[in-house]
Amino acid sequence: MERSHFRFVAIVSIVSVMSTQSIRAQESPTVQQKPAKIVAEWLAQSQPTVIQVTNVEVSATAEGIEIVLQTTAGEIPTPTTSVIDNTLIADIPNAVLILTDAEQFQATNPTSGITSVSVTNTENNQIRVAISGETTPPVAEVITADRELIFSVTPEADTAEAPIEIVVTATRTPEAVQNIPRSVTIINRDQIEQQTALRRDLQDILAQTVPGLGDVSPDGNTFSQQLRGRRVQILIDGVPIKSNLSTVQARDYRSIAPDAIERIEVVRGPTAIYGDGGTGGAINIITRQAGDQQFTSTAEIGIDAAAGGGNSFLTGDSFSNYLEYGFSGNEGIFDFVFNISRNDVGGFFDAQGSRIPFESVADTEIFNVFGKVGVNLNSQQRLQVSLNHYNEGENSTVRPDESILDIPGIQKARGITVPDVEFIGVPGRGNRNTVASLNYTNDALFGSQLQGQLYYRLNSRSSDAFDFRDFGDPIQQQQFDKEQWGARLQIQTPLSPAASLLWGADYSNENIRLDFNFGDDAEFDNTQGRVFRRVGGISIPYDFSNLGLFAQLQWDLNDRWLISGGARYERFNLSVDDFQTPFVPYRNITGGDLSFDDLALNLGTRYRVTDAVSLFANFAQGFSAPDFGRLLQGPPDELTSIEDDVNVTQPQKVDNYEIGVRGEWTNVQVSLAGFYNESELGTRLIPGAALAEIIRVPERIYGVEATIDWQPGGNWQLGGTATWQEGEFEEDDEFLAITSERISPLKLSAYVEHETLPGWSNRLQLLLVGNRTRAFNDGTEEVPISGYVTLDYIGSIQLGLGTLSIGIENLLNEQYFPVTSQYLGGFYEPDNIAARGRTLRVGYRVTW
Repeated sequence: MERSHFRFVAIVSIVSVMSTQSIRAQESPTVQQKPAKIVAEWLAQSQPTVIQVTNVEVSATAEGIEIVLQTTAGEIPTPTTSVIDNTLIADIPNAVLILTDAEQFQATNPTSGITSVSVTNTENNQIRVAISGETTPPVAEVITADRELIFSVTPEADTAEAPIEIVVTATRTPEAVQNIPRSVTIINRDQIEQQTALRRDLQDILAQTVPGLGDVSPDGNTFSQQLRGRRVQILIDGVPIKSNLSTVQARDYRSIAPDAIERIEVVRGPTAIYGDGGTGGAINIITRQAGDQQFTSTAEIGIDAAAGGGNSFLTGDSFSNYLEYGFSGNEGIFDFVFNISRNDVGGFFDAQGSRIPFESVADTEIFNVFGKVGVNLNSQQRLQVSLNHYNEGENSTVRPDESILDIPGIQKARGITVPDVEFIGVPGRGNRNTVASLNYTNDALFGSQLQGQLYYRLNSRSSDAFDFRDFGDPIQQQQFDKEQWGARLQIQTPLSPAASLLWGADYSNENIRLDFNFGDDAEFDNTQGRVFRRVGGISIPYDFSNLGLFAQLQWDLNDRWLISGGARYERFNLSVDDFQTPFVPYRNITGGDLSFDDLALNLGTRYRVTDAVSLFANFAQGFSAPDFGRLLQGPPDELTSIEDDVNVTQPQKVDNYEIGVRGEWTNVQVSLAGFYNESELGTRLIPGAALAEIIRVPERIYGVEATIDWQPGGNWQLGGTATWQEGEFEEDDEFLAITSERISPLKLSAYVEHETLPGWSNRLQLLLVGNRTRAFNDGTEEVPISGYVTLDYIGSIQLGLGTLSIGIENLLNEQYFPVTSQYLGGFYEPDNIAARGRTLRVGYRVTW
């Protein structure tokens, strides 16, 4: 039997798909034919013969699988190939599939690395063979023979090109983004480095890139920057950073420096897959990974300064400097990453040249050190330990000037210089966060994949000194310490070639201590507020723990349609010692223990309409336990005993409904999603007093999010995002608007980027925040929100051995007030803080 060999290798790249074919064959003997005698005979000879494929077989081989198409007579024509996402397509002309027992052939998960094989009829007498790889397109060698066409398939192509984007946060296991039935945003390392050319604050980076996330909060508080109007769970490598004490001095975003981050995965919408705290979604910060090279070093230096109006242009007080060094590598079975950075942040100035009275963002010194070591015990088992320490010291002597309260109308907050405070007996102002984790994976444990994690987190936040004597309280400094340890265990068990079950348990125990330190009045007054010496105080310690059990099923019905669903049961425990309230009138509260539980469900589906377009829909529940720290420091008058009088223990449970569509073409990527969520128990805060009150009433939030990215060629890239949302709470049988601190006005972002010359790129990015008046009209906030537009420039150029980056924040030097500033300024004018004016940053990075 004479055989001809054809090799087809399909490789995915960023801008094109290339298919190559090589022939290994003996030369066929020349066949001589007589010319057609008549036209009819000639036409008959010119019509191609349609081959009938009557059988398809798939079998495992040492390298992958072998697919055999068989016919009863003739030779099956040579196919042409193409690649769509991670699927290799082979189209066989002049052929039709005729099986005795089915209209098409389908095989799911025939071997590791290959998710599906399908053989179907298409139009115009053509058979399509589609072979889908798990992460990248497979390699196929095609052999033609008498009455057979054989595909010898290897699971993954040997290529360095960019693979299909994989996300782990949404499912807790690696999964291609297009297979996830919900909205997901990925910010990769290149995007992080690009945005840090403007600013090195994680809140700013996320606000610019994530649909549904509110604009940045001037004070760095997490509570003011919510996702889809609700609280977001923040994790570092899966370790929960959000504390039960989450609405008081929360600095979850300020827990790690951007230089220690490999990528950020954002799941938009509630999720119970990681337990308590994810009613708005989850932001998983994945730390740096070791590269393929044996040893690589990176160093960067940068400076930035105000470049706006007035006398603030390159003024000395505004200068910041940044230093970073890191290395990574591989040595045998070991791999390692280390990174250390220091960011000395100067003063901030608005567009008019006025000093901005930030208390916890400007005039800070940030030190971050990160390390990770992994060892591959064998081909299936890996052990990894990582540590990140973040230390943010606050040095600002600029405070809000309260004299503006005497001026009619709402005034812009202005800063005045006050003496720097020396703290004696208590830590100085700042924010410190340490996260350590030990991870173990086993990919072949009795046919299942096991992942285990032990983690430890230590966080401490120390405030400024506050003079509360006008309210009858002493001079006070607050320190909140949060220590947490926990464990996560998950097992993925295949149930069939098309279905798998993820199941496991999570446990977390958090010890929280609220210290209200009282200062020496006489020494504070004699030094004009320069010395705070602790002479006493009140502490409120409590423990909060939770145990979660979960199971999640995923079922690939075929190569186009999948469904997933699961449940999570969570049990919470609160333990409080006897304590005294920290504000007058002081009251003694009897402690005690409380337990409560809840169940969250989810169900989602994704259907691939075409190879480029997917539809998805999901129902998901999430829950958040109440902030007991806020309750304990300002309990209502009727609360005298934890066990007898606390009736707000039930978690806030959110039901979320979402539908969406994704399109993934070679040069265009788009997404559109609509969502609606509701909860019977909200967590609305009423500000205005020293201690805000939590009101638990029904809430509903709904909105639309869209993204688009376009690579039109010529080294151009364009894109943007759009978010519209609205939220309401029920009061006296009427639904009123939730405040703009939680519900962001219309938010649009856009960018245009061009690689002008090889190694030289330029980018303009715009952020538009619209007006919002509904909450003001409903009487739930004091002022209407006015919109604003900002424009940034980012440029980078290869210079010498490294890359020079230039960033100009607020390029047009617009004077505006962030949403949170406007909202809070309606209650207390010194919080009506303007945003930064034009700011220039220059950095230089070199890798060797």
